[in-house]
Amino acid sequence: MIYNIGNLKLDSDFEFRVIRETEEDIDIFVDINYRSVDIDASDSRMFSSRIQFPFVRAIILRIDKEGHDMTVHMLRNIDLLSAFANFEIDFSHSTIALKNEYEKVTLNRIFNPL
Repeated sequence: MIYNIGNLKLDSDFEFRVIRETEEDIDIFVDINYRSVDIDASDSRMFSSRIQFPFVRAIILRIDKEGHDMTVHMLRNIDLLSAFANFEIDFSHSTIALKNEYEKVTLNRIFNPL
């Protein structure tokens, strides 16, 4: 199902909830129940194909309401301070897909041409 959150188009198989919202941004909590997360990095100038984070309990998506930037935080447990990795994604002209695929989660940016 595709959700519109600010300027973000999120295509997700997972239920999520808003855990914080200000005038500038919104934090979305996604429980993925200790799955591995595979990130498609094939359009990166630095990585060849993918990045994988094993044994992730939850993901927090911090979405800039006005722009097209999102910070992704990987959590080791449900404690919001348990983040062990974070990175930014430019989601302009894109849909972010967060999908459950056979006990792993895939995170992809799908380009939407104008």
